[in-house]
Amino acid sequence: MSNTTISKDLARQRKYAKSKEAEGFDFGLTVADAFVRGIRDIGYRDTGRALDELIDNGIQAEASKILVTFGFDKTSDAKPASIAVVDNGHGMDPEMLRLAVIWGGTHRENDRTGFGRYGYGLPSACVSQGQAFTVFSLVEGGEMTAITLDLEEIGDGQYTDDNGRIVVPPAGPAKLPKWLAKTIRDQLGIDQFEHGTVVLIEKLDRLTWKTRNALERHLLQGIGVTYRNFLRHTGIWVDDKRVEPVDPLFTTPGYRFYDLDEDRAEALEDHSFEVKDPDTRRPIGTVKVRYSSMPPTFARVDKNVERGKNNARFEIIADHNGIIVMREGRQIDVVSQRPWLSVNNDDRYWGCEIDLPATLDEEMSITTSKQRVILSDRVWALLKEQGVLANIIALRKRYDDEKAKAKVKREKRAGAQVAGQAMGAAEKFRTDKAPETPERRQKSQQALEREVDRRAEGSGVDRDAVKSQVEQEVQETPYKIAEESLKGAPFFRVDQVGPQKVLYLNTAHRFYRDIYAGQESTPRLRAAIQIVLFTFGVGEIDAEGDRLLFFETERGAWSTRLEAALAQFERFDAADEVREAGEDEATPD
Repeated sequence: MSNTTISKDLARQRKYAKSKEAEGFDFGLTVADAFVRGIRDIGYRDTGRALDELIDNGIQAEASKILVTFGFDKTSDAKPASIAVVDNGHGMDPEMLRLAVIWGGTHRENDRTGFGRYGYGLPSACVSQGQAFTVFSLVEGGEMTAITLDLEEIGDGQYTDDNGRIVVPPAGPAKLPKWLAKTIRDQLGIDQFEHGTVVLIEKLDRLTWKTRNALERHLLQGIGVTYRNFLRHTGIWVDDKRVEPVDPLFTTPGYRFYDLDEDRAEALEDHSFEVKDPDTRRPIGTVKVRYSSMPPTFARVDKNVERGKNNARFEIIADHNGIIVMREGRQIDVVSQRPWLSVNNDDRYWGCEIDLPATLDEEMSITTSKQRVILSDRVWALLKEQGVLANIIALRKRYDDEKAKAKVKREKRAGAQVAGQAMGAAEKFRTDKAPETPERRQKSQQALEREVDRRAEGSGVDRDAVKSQVEQEVQETPYKIAEESLKGAPFFRVDQVGPQKVLYLNTAHRFYRDIYAGQESTPRLRAAIQIVLFTFGVGEIDAEGDRLLFFETERGAWSTRLEAALAQFERFDAADEVREAGEDEATPD
């Protein structure tokens, strides 16, 4: 920022300060001591949400760098004694600095271009965390000045004038504490602080997270979510760690947790719609909507749908269970219980974000702490009209379908283990086991090589690496269940792949759809079917000559007859249901 160039925001700030002086503003607090103490309970959800207010101010002051850092006293190097938020924005003149620490003292009143509108953020955020705060600031070419507000000193009458009013003193020359100046130099690379603002909160007594490590972890994540759309232009650090953007819909490549593991969230087509003035019918703003769908295993370490250890994504999806509401790209709230929306735990696995422009502020009531929003009935009606509800219903159905498939897959895997264990245990009772011959070994080795080729070609992984993996797998799992879709082929086959016996179930056959994976199927039934088919299949593997030809021919014939019989069974079963329903209706009460 050059000496000759004054930003628009700084110019407005100076105009506002001069107008207040001209009208004889006495710099008294808007209300007395009770208000100052009562405002501590304004309702910030946590320390991170309070500090967001100070980050808002830095971004709106055109800062390119913002630092959140901690100070410690001699009693502990783990629990902070102070917190500072530093920005290299345009800073404040001494007159404006005096206004900035007063509730309602802002040149941005009713501003629609940034975050602040009421002038409550800075003092409210500070006293919500500690009993004293100091604001240091300077503009380019100026000298650093500061003002301290201490609640204990207010109570002692140190801010009370001769008329009994509580008055904020004027800003005076100041220097940053040595530890803070060193931290700014080390972390932000600023040797000489030329312009910007530092808010130092002391006498901390209401921190949500008491230790440095806990504060750092939660702030990195919370700031990353709230300001994800601003971090390209404004670098934010928590101590020596740069904040990474976090997309709670997990659809933005490069953002934190996007590629945590092999699971990916799928971005659905986003859309936008115009909102018109109800009287003039002229467009007054555009609402942007985007969606994502997450697989049921998205937040699990072990990829177990129903239970297991959660991964780092879980905390975020749990905190964003509902419709995410943004204002001008800055996250405000997550709405979960409103006219046509009531969420449950499974709704964590879809995402819906709506971004409203500042021109629609009248359509959303935002608390002065900027953490809760109440959308108007009109906005809810528009969201429904524009298909948001329909898309959420579709997302829910998609998740339910995927969860059901994952459950069946898990049950099949568990059933296959049971069936394999049963078949393995039964081996010792076999009296008809065929002798191992060179021909049999060659045939099973050829099957193994085919499986290696298939996997290597499908995955693009080096063949030797795939072969090593397959050889380990077939040794560890003597019996395996696999599925294939071959129209017109037998309903099952069993193949010897190295030392492993593989039961292939044909999903294109009616047997699979109606019996094995039918509505009345259970894990126990599927395991029993696997044992029966393995028994037939092992007999075929051991067969030679005419006996082998018999198995191969008969397996095809069985499949054809089974297909026809199941089709007839479905007809007779349906007829019985109709007849039974008619009898029930004819039976008198």
